[in-house]
Amino acid sequence: MSPDKIKKPTNDGEMKMPAKSGRKLKWAYGTNTVVSTVIFFMILVFIVLIAQQKPLRVDLTGTRAFTLSQQTRKILKSLKAPIAIKVFVANGGPGAQGKDKIKDLLDTYCYFSKNIKYQLVDPDTHPQMTRSYGVKDYGTIVLEGYGKKQAISTADEQDITNALLKLQSTVEEKIYFMSGHGEHSLTAKARDSYSIARSGLQKDNYKVGEFNLLQDSRVPADAAAVIIAGPQQQITEREQRILAGYLAGGGRVFLMLDPLTQTGMTNFLKGYGIQIGNDVVVDRLSRLFGASPTVPVVMQYEPSEITRDFTEPTFYPDARSVVPQKNPPKGVRLQTIAATSASAWADRNLDELKQGKATFDKTKDMPGPVPLVLLASIQAEPKPPAAGKKIVSTPLAKAGKLVVAGNSQFAANSYFNQYGNGDLFLNTVNYLANKTNLIAIQRPNAGKPLMLTSSQAGSIFWTVVIMIPLAVLFSGIAVYRIRRSQR
Repeated sequence: MSPDKIKKPTNDGEMKMPAKSGRKLKWAYGTNTVVSTVIFFMILVFIVLIAQQKPLRVDLTGTRAFTLSQQTRKILKSLKAPIAIKVFVANGGPGAQGKDKIKDLLDTYCYFSKNIKYQLVDPDTHPQMTRSYGVKDYGTIVLEGYGKKQAISTADEQDITNALLKLQSTVEEKIYFMSGHGEHSLTAKARDSYSIARSGLQKDNYKVGEFNLLQDSRVPADAAAVIIAGPQQQITEREQRILAGYLAGGGRVFLMLDPLTQTGMTNFLKGYGIQIGNDVVVDRLSRLFGASPTVPVVMQYEPSEITRDFTEPTFYPDARSVVPQKNPPKGVRLQTIAATSASAWADRNLDELKQGKATFDKTKDMPGPVPLVLLASIQAEPKPPAAGKKIVSTPLAKAGKLVVAGNSQFAANSYFNQYGNGDLFLNTVNYLANKTNLIAIQRPNAGKPLMLTSSQAGSIFWTVVIMIPLAVLFSGIAVYRIRRSQR
């Protein structure tokens, strides 16, 4: 080894690195640092690119405000063509109201489907485009796809999803309301009108009409379902025979009968194993919502296509019981959809109720849970028995569906938007019309009431109001006495 390559000792006895080797070592360290930094930034860029292509969204809000319903996601997956959405909102001022909310909602739609694209258009700076789409109001949303256009004025999940269905749909289903017996009006703005329910059906892409069996000889052939909403007068035997024939042909009927009315439908329903009660349902639980005891509330539902994923409470002002027979006619399957809690009862002392009194009489009244909504699936047509013979049932080629509710006010204007009333009404109609993809698109509420039993409320009162303050008081006294005794 040459002498100049030997490390020479320094004055303090340490070996000194040659200057040339030190520079090489610094260069190697510096190069490694630069390369590591470049690789790190490349990894970050790669992660960002992946996130842009496949972003991950997590909704941590209590009301799931940024989560689409399962039905909406299913519809988005079924899209086979691109959908262009134009939102006509201003960039500032009153015309920009709700802009951020619309953008957040449409971002969620784009997250679940690559076929959804949207554009924010300022009507003030793009007047020509605004006129070409016939837009007159700020906040209007126009959806284009499948060679059609759909315009909506409100930006919520139900309206946007149903607009997508309208673009895909080639047939407009028709829902008919029966008239001629004092049923609820579809056009009036009164509290007991069904104008809001009609608007809800139209938003669900239904065409709504009326028919009168006092004048017509049959149910309209193009009816997807028939609604009989709170008749106040007798439905004649001729009309009942027409309705029975309609059900026997696979028809779908939603019948809502209020208490204290004589409609002549008692025997008609008995033929399907349904007992409509001559009573009024009383529910003390309703007071927790600030309602009268004669407005029973339903908090839990039997599993069914109508109430799938349904969690909202529903209210039924002045309702009667709808009880399934233990042994229904052959070919008829009965299922309870909604029933009260065990604290309610069906009061049969109507005179006492008229005086504002409501007490449970175990010898006369029906204890809870009281069925309020019942579904009958009719696989065979029950025939009236001849004298001394059994009931004969004829199998049907197509099953009929009959939903019977002991109240019609729950879907009237004054109650339609209360909690889950409107959703349950629309769910029922969608089920009858075989449009189950629309069922259970519920709007999230800001909060849900906490329901406590009397024992639970008592426990909380004694614990929070009595025991904890007393424990703090006695602890303070004990500490004070101990410290005083140690002085």
